[in-house]
Amino acid sequence: MVFASEARATMMGGQKAKDKRQKEMGRLSELWLFVILFLMGIGTGTAKATSFHLIVCGSGGEEPYVERFDDWGKRLRSVLVKQMGQAGNRVYLLTEQGKDTDGISELGEIEKIFRRVGQDVSAQDDVFVYLVGHGSYRRNIAKLNIPGADFTVEHLNEWMRLWPARRVVIVNTASSSAAFVNKLSGKGRIVCASTRSVEERNATRFMEFFVQALEEGSADQNRDERISMLEICRQAASLTEAWYTGEGYLATEHAILDDNGDGKGARLAEMTSVVADGKEADQIFILDTSIPEGISADLVDAYQAAITTVQDLVKRKQELDLTSYYKELEQQLLKAAQLNRQIRQGKDL
Repeated sequence: MVFASEARATMMGGQKAKDKRQKEMGRLSELWLFVILFLMGIGTGTAKATSFHLIVCGSGGEEPYVERFDDWGKRLRSVLVKQMGQAGNRVYLLTEQGKDTDGISELGEIEKIFRRVGQDVSAQDDVFVYLVGHGSYRRNIAKLNIPGADFTVEHLNEWMRLWPARRVVIVNTASSSAAFVNKLSGKGRIVCASTRSVEERNATRFMEFFVQALEEGSADQNRDERISMLEICRQAASLTEAWYTGEGYLATEHAILDDNGDGKGARLAEMTSVVADGKEADQIFILDTSIPEGISADLVDAYQAAITTVQDLVKRKQELDLTSYYKELEQQLLKAAQLNRQIRQGKDL
């Protein structure tokens, strides 16, 4: 009887401990939901940094490609403005025919737009460049085929130096685009290419699914009402791969991303966590939380740093002791919630 009583006591003690852990887990889940709801609840306003977007659609050659590239470019411009909240006067589009756009995608027009942006960009701003069309790589020169003289990676690299921008994102969705990663990689640059090597010369579909993922919302993979460049590029790569499989074709494009400056790039479809590449791309957003007017940059920085700390901690969960992990998580969630409340109430640090 004594043994039975002790066994029951042990079982009851174990059940109480389990109930306590479940209660704590529920409380932590509520805290996390609290932060996310606050994050989504920030009203519309102006963000601290300004983003500029330049879309260059090259020559199609054959009519179906002319129409396809024109369609992708116009849809990208539309979704950036109408769904991603980007300012229409900071989204530029050049196409082969130039109809209903900012001009024809000739070398002189591209340079003109790049220089215009250079006059407006500050050190706090981000610039996004999207290249659509047929690419080529000959005699160690990587190009986007455009009307007239081709647009080379050297042109792009030279004109990007006109921008005193905080960060520059290049998304080259053309064939043989991998060489742009090797040439453009560097600090403050996120470079995505639709092909993993210059030998992948066939026409690509990556931009089709890049636009589709933005239009349909599937790019927001963690459902935090923001879309990072890592999310959209990874989702576009996944949809592209699924398309080839569904059509029964052998994939002739394999998208890569480089943001650590080593010039190598990593396969997007194989990225299951942020490792060598992806950390910087995960922190720049094509759709971001909007901050109310009048909030200090220091407060915004502190809040975003707190959110990043929470996200990094969650990624390292398997490496940590669970007790320490949940204790630290609760502290960081509370800190993020407090900073968020200050933003909503218009208070400074």
